[in-house]
Amino acid sequence: MKILIINNYDSKNRLGGVEHYLYELINYAEKSKSNITFRWFGKAKISTNWIEKINHKTITREIIQEIDTFQPDVIHCFSIGAPVTPHFMKYAKLKGIPIVFSFRDYYYICPKNYMITDKNEVVKNHESGLACILHHTPKRNILFDTLLHFKQSYHKKIIKKHIDYFLTPSDNLTQFVKNHFQKPGKTLPNPILLSQNQNSNAEGDYILFVGRLVPEKGVLTLLNAFHNISKQFPSERLWIVGDGIQKKELENFTKNNNISNVTFLGNKNREELQEIYSNSKFSVVPSEYLEAYGNVILESLSFGKTVITSDLVGIKNEIEENQVGLTYAFQNQKALEENIVKLLSNPDLKSELEHNIPNYLATKTFENHFIELQKVYENLVGRNG
Repeated sequence: MKILIINNYDSKNRLGGVEHYLYELINYAEKSKSNITFRWFGKAKISTNWIEKINHKTITREIIQEIDTFQPDVIHCFSIGAPVTPHFMKYAKLKGIPIVFSFRDYYYICPKNYMITDKNEVVKNHESGLACILHHTPKRNILFDTLLHFKQSYHKKIIKKHIDYFLTPSDNLTQFVKNHFQKPGKTLPNPILLSQNQNSNAEGDYILFVGRLVPEKGVLTLLNAFHNISKQFPSERLWIVGDGIQKKELENFTKNNNISNVTFLGNKNREELQEIYSNSKFSVVPSEYLEAYGNVILESLSFGKTVITSDLVGIKNEIEENQVGLTYAFQNQKALEENIVKLLSNPDLKSELEHNIPNYLATKTFENHFIELQKVYENLVGRNG
């Protein structure tokens, strides 16, 4: 069975969680000697003008050529929109090829993607384009936000018309997609992408944040919380892994407020991350936008390290139900401080949460994930056979 993966970016440009997942997915299929052959179509990180963002005819022709050459049984789409636009789907349907779409974020629900209003309220029901342009965050300007909404709406109509099935990593996103697309689909949670290091330091040396350094990740809230906590726990350290447009602002904030014991490590490769997770005390994920899942949470748990996360991560319910971490209301700095203090001052609580991790992770193996994904492909091929 041949599966053509279509994503904005190719395997040489592993920019984020989607690209890391696809890389591991293809590797797993090859190592397990499955009957599935993947081919990944994506582009290098290229800039596009607004016309190309709406309809990139050159890349569409390239995808059509790829379809004719590879002759896939199924096309599986991930993050597309620019530079890849969805116009190839019409050709795929003419060829009778079923299309699966994995929604990995809320972009095709709300083009702003945060699912937060300018009053800091979570969007529960996204129907009004005008409300989105005027009141959803982040805001750029009326012209940009209008063009963004037009682009998303245009692509959304094409996707809705042509896809056969959808997947999402969380139940909340699944419900939104069902309501907006009226297509069959299901939740397929993300698997663990990092393997555990057996030399993990059980106690840990520092509190850890891993992620992009951008405002929506809530790192500034974390630094403010740590500033207060360090007065009570002066020997505690905070390591921040990642890069982004907010890095300089965050570094200046720690300097100007004399926040000691904060280390900015920049981006790290997968091997370096394994060592960093292994020697941490626990991870903090202070997201201030609605995340579809939260892969860094699984990464931390895979090294036996509990987590503190805001209530905007898609994995929130799983964390609470399986008692593997603590959650708090997003942007609530005081609640975040209280949770950090709980883990620093209550070793029994920390041990209890860590004790629950193995049973939870037993359901998150790549093997289980791949079996469920294979069933989706087989059902689609059988339906079209």
